[in-house]
Amino acid sequence: MTQILAFILLIGPLIFIHELGHLLAAKLVGVKVLRFSLGFGPAFVRLRIGETEYCLAPIPLGGYVTLLGHSPDEPVNPQEADRALRNKPLWARYLVLGAGPAFNLILPLLLYFAFFLGRTVIEPPVIGTVLDDSAAATSDLQPGDRIVAIDDVDIHAWQEMQDRVRVAPERELRVQIERDGVRFDRFVTPRKNIVKNAVGEQEPRGLLGVYPWFYAPQIGIIDTQSPAHAEGLKTGDIITSVNGEPVQTVEQLERELARARDAALRLTYLRARAVPGEFGRYMWFESNHARLLPGHERGQTMGLLPANTFIRTVEPGSPAAAAGIEPGDRVLAVGEREVTRWETVAVLLERQGEQATALTVQSPGQAPRTVAVQQQIKTYQGIYKQELSYLWFGAEPYHSRDIPAAEPIRGRFTYAVRAAVTETGAMLQMMWTSLRQMVTLERGVDELSSVVGIFNVAGTAAQQGPGQFLLLMAMLSINLGIVNLLPIPILDGGHLMFFTLEALRRRPLSQRAREIASAIGLVIILLLLLIALRNDVMRFIL
Repeated sequence: MTQILAFILLIGPLIFIHELGHLLAAKLVGVKVLRFSLGFGPAFVRLRIGETEYCLAPIPLGGYVTLLGHSPDEPVNPQEADRALRNKPLWARYLVLGAGPAFNLILPLLLYFAFFLGRTVIEPPVIGTVLDDSAAATSDLQPGDRIVAIDDVDIHAWQEMQDRVRVAPERELRVQIERDGVRFDRFVTPRKNIVKNAVGEQEPRGLLGVYPWFYAPQIGIIDTQSPAHAEGLKTGDIITSVNGEPVQTVEQLERELARARDAALRLTYLRARAVPGEFGRYMWFESNHARLLPGHERGQTMGLLPANTFIRTVEPGSPAAAAGIEPGDRVLAVGEREVTRWETVAVLLERQGEQATALTVQSPGQAPRTVAVQQQIKTYQGIYKQELSYLWFGAEPYHSRDIPAAEPIRGRFTYAVRAAVTETGAMLQMMWTSLRQMVTLERGVDELSSVVGIFNVAGTAAQQGPGQFLLLMAMLSINLGIVNLLPIPILDGGHLMFFTLEALRRRPLSQRAREIASAIGLVIILLLLLIALRNDVMRFIL
């Protein structure tokens, strides 16, 4: 019953807003509306207001508006001839038939606005990690910097910063930075990166090489002859202070170690230990102290390295395991590119895809070695039972990290308006691209979904919460609007096509031609519905 109710609440408003568009447009231009019905089948609720009968029918799979003179051969009382749709000017007929899909394309603006208006905090535009040899590093952006503006446009959120950078590959940007309370400008040119978008098309995007998270001062030990190893420090330990100075990020740790150089170090560190509890095992962090004395050999380091490129776990049977990578190994390079952050490793592996890739790794106490890794494509089902895929490497690093605390949104109304317009535009573009790919056979019809699929995802979205339900409704509304504009007879777009041909020919199509076109359109729709139904049966039932 919950899923049935979610299904009705999902498609009911979409049908209502579509038919409401036709109704209001018809009333506006003086076309007589005979019936407004939500649902199909014999009406169980009827209400006549003026000249229009409003009905509620039991099959909630659509609706309709009956207009006087919609069909060219429909008999019309001479006294009402001027109120028949077929006798209205071409612009009025366009308005009446196009208003339904237009309302479906406008509705997402309201749904996204409601979704974003419900947010009270947002991720701040504060840089946490800067990759080596990135556009950000070249322009001296540092962890802790706050992006205040880009090209004189104020930036209030991390997402806003990303959106500005992504559309500017290889274009110089003037970025205003706030560091330690002081504001100044930096000129940054985002690197060009070719990626696949949500519909599988490759597109260029700007890349700064920054991430919002700060890494904890977690260490890795590779030199078994180092003072750190001799003192009992292990890979995965988290340093909390150096010589009495607290450290919170790996960058602070590196600065403190560089400042100390060859001097003795007093360290406080946390070590995780698995402890059995009432509800299973949990991690307990014990505080410990260590004192490191400089090595006897000149130039010998303390042996403390950032743990970010050290392997924590390797999945059995994975490409990483097949290559001989083991927990505790440190990744030094991918191909010819040396790496100091796991994000660089991930980006380089993503670019290689399923091609064999050479990794330089080092085990504790051993010399570096080169291994060949060939990643695999793995698939899984998302929450809506859609098939998703990813590149499987099979090894995870030590990545104890955190992001800056969320901040209250300033100007929630204007923020919600901007976000609603941006999201609606992005979704429209994605839907249109998907449709174009299907027409040009770049995308298969196996992705089509019928009412069975909508029924299943409605319940899932409802379980995810009202926010996800609104997002799903917005997506379906855009889908409904675009599909109804297709030039297929029996759809609104088909009628608009007939009007256009009439304007070009300066006379309407013959009744016979309209009947043949409508029959062809009906066959096309039925075929698509059967294909979509088959897809949903395979996806959700079998």
